[in-house]
Amino acid sequence: MKRDYFKGWYFKCCNNNQTIAMIPAFHINHGKKTVSLQIITDNSVHCIYFSDLKYCERPLYIKIGNCIFSEKGIKLNIKTSQLTLQGVLKFNKISPIKYDIMGPFRFVPFMQCRHSVYSMKHQINGQITVNRQIFSFHNGMGYIEGDCGTSFPEQYIWTQCNFRNNSIMLSVADIPMFGFHFTGIIGIVLMNGKEYRIATYLGAKRIIAFRTKIKLYVNL
Repeated sequence: MKRDYFKGWYFKCCNNNQTIAMIPAFHINHGKKTVSLQIITDNSVHCIYFSDLKYCERPLYIKIGNCIFSEKGIKLNIKTSQLTLQGVLKFNKISPIKYDIMGPFRFVPFMQCRHSVYSMKHQINGQITVNRQIFSFHNGMGYIEGDCGTSFPEQYIWTQCNFRNNSIMLSVADIPMFGFHFTGIIGIVLMNGKEYRIATYLGAKRIIAFRTKIKLYVNL
């Protein structure tokens, strides 16, 4: 197992008026490993720690405690003094992207952080309960991505949104590499079944980037 390393997966689930995100992950710092599951809702954040996590990349499958996360759905079964998390969600028609979001940078060794996109959108059906709050999904929409590396970039902007059965993801980050820095851009717009890719390796350039605003030059 690598020293100073992290790996995590982001499962976002939306219905008409609710959003919940779940992040199973592990971190290794100075040889010490921590395993956690973070739950983020519109009005609360919870973080539970576990002793171990098992995973498979293809097909994606993660087991943390009594919880399972996969391309087919999520099963939750947690009960502590502070958090009760239970339920089952089933995924249908996941939408993987055409090729690795990192493009040619996937072959570059020693990158600080590597990004993955497992599904730009998929249908969600089922129900989960976070303490007493119920999240019910009937043809809801989901998104799955992942990150791994030694640390997140010191400066970055990230956004993801599902809209009218379409999806967009965009990340702009400061990338250290071999003693210098550059602005790295990766993004996907999935609209009407067609994929539009935005990336540094395809000529995208940052014009303006603030915390709440991004302006790019893109040649599609």
